Amino acid sequence: MRERERESACEREFASDRAVSTTLGYVLTLVITAVLVSGLLVGTGQYVDGQRDRVVDRELSVLGERIAARTADADRMVRAGDGAEAVRLRVDLPRTVAGGSYRVEVSDSPGVAGTPAAHDVTLTSGDGGRSATVRVRTGTDVENGTLAGGNLVIAYDPATERLVFESGDDAGPAFDLTPAFAFAFAPPPRAATGGAGR
Repeated sequence: MRERERESACEREFASDRAVSTTLGYVLTLVITAVLVSGLLVGTGQYVDGQRDRVVDRELSVLGERIAARTADADRMVRAGDGAEAVRLRVDLPRTVAGGSYRVEVSDSPGVAGTPAAHDVTLTSGDGGRSATVRVRTGTDVENGTLAGGNLVIAYDPATERLVFESGDDAGPAFDLTPAFAFAFAPPPRAATGGAGR
């Protein structure tokens, strides 16, 4: 009889331990899963942020190269006309880079002297975290300034003898307004309407 009571007591104790170990195993599984999912989310988030930064850097650099090339074009046109004629070049640029705003700053290159003069075209993301600078040399003075990202116009006025960057959002169609180009697209002369012959 005592033997049976002892066995039944052992069985009850064993059953009680089995319930605890099942619950403990379940809790441990949940904790390990939560840690793994959290690590995965953190790692993926950092990877996505890194990819976005690389895209912003690349786009800012490409846009800076485009602005520098058009600045050099404007400079060549001014010098070809001996600085006596007005020049306006439009640069079509997106308003945003990787979904964020940016700004364009033109400044003299510090520590770089000589002719032609060197200027830095710096594009900076809206949050200021990313930037790209492209250097351009011109024989014409360039006015320093900062503009919001978007279409630009590089203008030269013989009165000021400087290239100036303006917002191009209000400018006309994207073509050069040099005198020769404007002449080529001048409207044809109207035919004379002779009322006397009718």
